[in-house]
Amino acid sequence: MLLYGRPRTRVLLRTIRVRTSEGPEFYDLTDDVLRCVRASGVRTGMVLVFARHTTAAVRIQENEPLLLEDLRDLLRALAPRDRKYRHDDFAVRTVNMTPGELANGHAHCAHLLLGASECVPLVDGELRLGRWQRIFLVELDGGREREVVVQVLGERVGPPPGRRARRRR
Repeated sequence: MLLYGRPRTRVLLRTIRVRTSEGPEFYDLTDDVLRCVRASGVRTGMVLVFARHTTAAVRIQENEPLLLEDLRDLLRALAPRDRKYRHDDFAVRTVNMTPGELANGHAHCAHLLLGASECVPLVDGELRLGRWQRIFLVELDGGREREVVVQVLGERVGPPPGRRARRRR
């Protein structure tokens, strides 16, 4: 095993902005996340991808068009837009209201099932995703600008400039 002195921990924090359309819809973020990894210089660590919303999720899935249509149908069946949600009763609800609020209880319910983030191992500067795995932002509500935070945390492994690698015994 080669050691290169003390590891140098690095952190990169970036925000990816995505303009979405009507949900449910899947937006492949994998190439954007890879650009963040490359900019960080981190070779070994973890990459956190986090949606700053309660009606948009981050998930790892295969980018196959028919499968994505099946997943859209599944989300519509699990949390139908036309079902009655207490969250959508603006005559009763008084908390967290915004001007022009739209009925979106279905999107919150779907988000509960999906979640806000994924964490992916980073090895030799590459995401350790499976052969078909891609990182998606999943829009569950109406279209708008979404923010996805990417945090790359790890070590920039390699000899410091002007130093040679040492062998560990």
